[in-house]
This record gives sequence, structure tokens and C-alpha cells, in this order.
Amino acid sequence: MATARRTDPEEIAVTITLTQQLGVSEYPRALDALHHSIRPDGPVPAPTGHVAASVAALPSAEPTPLRRFGLAVTPPPGGADRPPPPVPDDVAERFATGLLDLHRAVLRRAFDQALEHLGERSSEGASLLARQLVQAQLADIAMALREDEAMPPERRCGDGAARWRTHQRLVRIGRTILYLFGAAGFLLDGPAGELYLAEVTGNLYLHPGAPRPGRSTEDHHA
Repeated sequence: MATARRTDPEEIAVTITLTQQLGVSEYPRALDALHHSIRPDGPVPAPTGHVAASVAALPSAEPTPLRRFGLAVTPPPGGADRPPPPVPDDVAERFATGLLDLHRAVLRRAFDQALEHLGERSSEGASLLARQLVQAQLADIAMALREDEAMPPERRCGDGAARWRTHQRLVRIGRTILYLFGAAGFLLDGPAGELYLAEVTGNLYLHPGAPRPGRSTEDHHA
């Protein structure tokens, strides 16, 4: 069983900075900052060789439906018929763990927005926050977020399978949060866009069906 790598103080500081940045900017910009913090000389490719970053960081990328949310994706260099360039294991693992941290930051922000949204609305003269059903939904979400934070690191991000399970869990939490907004969650300034980008980026970088992150040809013959 893989042993979870301990997070040093410098990486904790980077995560805190990225989390704070999500409060004032969009997911693509925070993703760019994560790329730079892990590999300053260029973005980290996914196991398939694709790269996801902001439109500003990848101006030559072909337009996709993600572009309206500020995210661009480039194909593997050389096309799908050539193996993707190798990425060192530690770089791939740190980036994958950072993606999960960003996803959590998006969820916390969306949860705070949901509380504000519900607090501003009333039904039959009472705040929606006073409704028992709404309170139960909020409690379930808060508990799910706490359970994720309390989970031992090796179960959250100890290996690729653990990271994928964590990603799926965070996606489910995000979709539950969206229910609290109703149609308002899908407005231009609603949380659906950032939650969608966190889900899509995680699918690209964390899916276990892709080649193992960071595993080069030389690794197989070592």
C-alpha cells in the first residue's frame, strides 16, 4: 500500500494562498497558480498529455464549450497516436493533490454562497434557513465536508485510486450544494460554473483509466 506523502509547510502555505484566491477570482486563474506553484517552467499535463489551464494561459487552444467558463484544454503534443510526455511522479502527485485542495476550496465557497442565498429568501414570512428540511440538507453537507477533512491522508490522496474516490466524493457534495440554489445556481454569477470546472478538470487529471501519472517508459524498464 502506498504511503501518503506528508505535506510540508511551504505546500500548506501555497494551498492557503490558492484557497484565498478562489474567494476573489475564478477557478481557471487559481488553476494557473497551482500549475506555477508545482512546475514554474510550464503547466503540468494530465496522464493523457492534455493540459487544462485558463484561456489566458493557453491562448492558442482550440475553442471548446469550456471556454465560456474561462478554461482551455490543449491536446497531447504529437496527437493521440504518440505516448504523452513523461511527468515525474512527485510532480504528478503533488498536482493531483492540489487539484483536490482547489476542489475543496470551490465547495467551501459555494457552501458559503448557499447560506447567503438562502438567508436572503423567505417563505410564508420566514427565512428559508428556518425550514427543517433546509437545515437537514445543510447539516448533511457540512458533515460531508468535515468527514472529508477528517479522513486520514492515505485514504484521501495516498494513491491514484484514493484520489479518484475523493474526487468523486467531492463531485457529489458539489451537486448537493447546487440543489440549494435551484435555478439561481446556474446563473452567470452562480456557483455552477466553478463546480463544473473542478469536476471536469478532476476527470481529466485524476481518472484511473488514464496511464499512471508520471510513469515514463524508463520507469517500466527500471
